[in-house]
Amino acid sequence: MHLLVLACLWPALAWAQIPPPPSPPRLVNDLAGVLGNTQELEDSLEAFARHTGNQIVVITVSDLGGYEPWEYAQQVGQQWGVGGKKFNNGLVVLVKPKTASSNGRAFIATGYGLEGALTDATCTQIVNREMIPHFKENDYAGGVWQAVSVLMPIAAGEYSEEQYVGDDNVANDVFDALLVIFILVIIFIIISASKSGNSGGNNRGGDTGTWGGPIIWGGGSSSWGSSSGSGWSGGGGFGGFGGGGFGGGGGGGSW
Repeated sequence: MHLLVLACLWPALAWAQIPPPPSPPRLVNDLAGVLGNTQELEDSLEAFARHTGNQIVVITVSDLGGYEPWEYAQQVGQQWGVGGKKFNNGLVVLVKPKTASSNGRAFIATGYGLEGALTDATCTQIVNREMIPHFKENDYAGGVWQAVSVLMPIAAGEYSEEQYVGDDNVANDVFDALLVIFILVIIFIIISASKSGNSGGNNRGGDTGTWGGPIIWGGGSSSWGSSSGSGWSGGGGFGGFGGGGFGGGGGGGSW
């Protein structure tokens, strides 16, 4: 009887091991305490969410609670609702640091809507090429920054998966892509400011012209100022997750 009860309760117990969504909502959740000051990364991911509609969650944990990394990352994405409900455009970057008694594990989980832009093979390559070399040096913040600097332009449609996979000089090409985006954003701001001035300088609370982080995003396959499913609060700051769905896509590695 006890075994039967335990068998019935096990799915609920396993489900409960995933941490609840943060309150207030945040995109960077350093539960393992290895990233240091995360505000700049938070600001960058908020700006990216606002201007593309895509949401990237970074989460570090000390223990996977019996889950495989892909299961843990997928459950975080599904239970938290990362990404928009309409487009399922969420990503979860999971890091379980290495300890004296266990290997380090990392996984990038893709929502349904980003599985085409970021295939399992590409996610695996990002983990192994961008993240793990930093993690081996105990530089967890550097590895996460390196990964999101590649994930953002690919997810936004500014840098293709094919370019990344076949590129031996990734850092320079990503920088070039970011520079192009930055120039386009500056042009857009100037045009928006000019239009605002011509209409009497009244800002009616639109998304354009307010930028929330050191990495500025727009264009790509998404429309300017679009916040479709992004969970962005019009008053500034991340307003919450949009109910996106995950189906098991992604890739990872260990060290």
